[in-house]
Amino acid sequence: MTENTTATPQAIEEHIAHLFGTKTVVPFLYAGHVDHDDPAATPTVEGMGVSGRKHRHPFTGKPLIAIRLEDDSRVLFAAFDRLACADTACATCDSIWEDYQSEIKAVPKDASISGLMEAGLGDPVIIDARDLPPEAFDESEDSTSEEDEQW
Repeated sequence: MTENTTATPQAIEEHIAHLFGTKTVVPFLYAGHVDHDDPAATPTVEGMGVSGRKHRHPFTGKPLIAIRLEDDSRVLFAAFDRLACADTACATCDSIWEDYQSEIKAVPKDASISGLMEAGLGDPVIIDARDLPPEAFDESEDSTSEEDEQW
């Protein structure tokens, strides 16, 4: 999905317009909560709203779309390229599907690649592990030694 990270404003608008005309999903959002191969791992978007240019992903700066998933009353924000149409062979969304299928294959069956984060927008933002800065994965010596002391 590297090409999506440098997408032009026109490409972003075209992708969003495409999503409004299709059955839209969030690939593997619930993976880890359910088996990766379970269709429930990829929830369907029931409603979407473009938040304009003011709401951006806190780590990547990508435009966010407000979504509501089927069977979930919450509003969530998702980066435009975190959403795809349900057609995995769609020329517009195939790179997104390929990218997330590759990501999910790299983690254990009970692990997740995404989570939710409060980012001061009033509703949570979907954050992928790869969105986080490297320091989010650094463990300080202090935390390691404290864990060792507990055992």
